[in-house]
Amino acid sequence: MGTTLAPATFLDPQVLASLEVNAFLQRSPFPWLNPAGLLSAEAFEQLCEQFPPLSLFERHESRSRHFGQRPHDRYYLAYETSIYHGAAADSGPGVARLEDLPLPWQQFLTELQTSEPFHQFIRQALGSDRYIMRFAWHVGTGGSEVSPHLDSELKIGTLIFYFNTDANWDPAWGGATLVLGDRQTQAMNPDFNEFGIVIQTQFLNNRCFFFRNTPEAWHGVEALTCPEGQQRRLFNVIFEVPDSRPESGSQTRSKRQRLKQVIRRLWPL
Repeated sequence: MGTTLAPATFLDPQVLASLEVNAFLQRSPFPWLNPAGLLSAEAFEQLCEQFPPLSLFERHESRSRHFGQRPHDRYYLAYETSIYHGAAADSGPGVARLEDLPLPWQQFLTELQTSEPFHQFIRQALGSDRYIMRFAWHVGTGGSEVSPHLDSELKIGTLIFYFNTDANWDPAWGGATLVLGDRQTQAMNPDFNEFGIVIQTQFLNNRCFFFRNTPEAWHGVEALTCPEGQQRRLFNVIFEVPDSRPESGSQTRSKRQRLKQVIRRLWPL
């Protein structure tokens, strides 16, 4: 695993402080932001260079979805437990523990869990201090698609960090997350052309996408047309209703103990 020293902070404090909650909440067709540079330049470079290896991921292909929506084919990696394998599955393909990750990612995840300025913004944006976080990485390849969908009601919001640049990705291949509104069908498996509002967000060169989950928060990504060997890479920070997924008491204690150990190891007093 990588041993590069971490930047002072991964999240850029000035960009974080500039995010306007009121503007976010008033955005249409649902609350969303697409800021540039939320990660410091150094942090973005390190996390790109040491993105978790594909050997840790599991391939999701032709998995059925609600309402007959087209499947979201991709490579998937969960942190500590996977929603696809239940609370008991804390190891194996598609699940990474902290020590499995490159050092910059260990440090970044720790910052996300402990940064008070970050959580202050999240509490204001989501309108609640009652949430839990889970983390997951996605890798898309040629033909991968995120068909139009609403997220689970268990999700309060999601922050997506993208890890492609114009040096390794051609925008002609697609890959932008689309904000969708004005659905023109009652069907719950609409296609992209069945929305009157389609807003293309930015995802190259240190962009992220944050949105609050609402009954109108339709979004998706059209099928990628990239050549073989190219990857669309992202990292999800998912905010969920507390106690929305089963977890044993021993797992909770183990996570807390590991986090304390990591903080002492990465930032000794």
